[in-house]
Amino acid sequence: MRRAIVVGLLGLAVMLQLSLIPAIRPFGVVPNLALVMMMLAALNLPTSEALIVAAVSGLMLDISSGTNFGLWTGVFMLGTLAIEMIHQVGIELDRPIVAPVLVALGTVMIAFVLWATMVTRVTHFSGATFVSRLIIELMINLTLTVLLRPALSIILQSRRRQLESGVR
Repeated sequence: MRRAIVVGLLGLAVMLQLSLIPAIRPFGVVPNLALVMMMLAALNLPTSEALIVAAVSGLMLDISSGTNFGLWTGVFMLGTLAIEMIHQVGIELDRPIVAPVLVALGTVMIAFVLWATMVTRVTHFSGATFVSRLIIELMINLTLTVLLRPALSIILQSRRRQLESGVR
């Protein structure tokens, strides 16, 4: 049941990323809710399941984006594999710094790939604009991470308690 909740929340995040969030654009930047939720999901699922979820959700975003095919799938898969490597090294995944660092790295990676694509097509895009938008996007994504991680943890723990009390 925990897996279904995480997958459902990630599916909702992907749908919002494709529909509502681009229309809102706080400070002129599209927050990356799908990236935030994928990293949080990967922290709460076994690696094999997280890789499947990363591939499916990344593919959905890649198909809908129209450009840079494979970018979302690649970032989601790399993030999931990075979480497994961090775990194997012995770093506890429930430490408060792990999720924000992964989201920040994913945000920077996506931004640089998109910027590299735009540089070849747009002649009037300045480096200062890129840096300011990247900083704003990092701040928004990290705020989402800090706010959503405890909420996701509470949802999963309350559901776990309900299941345990129903079994006994």
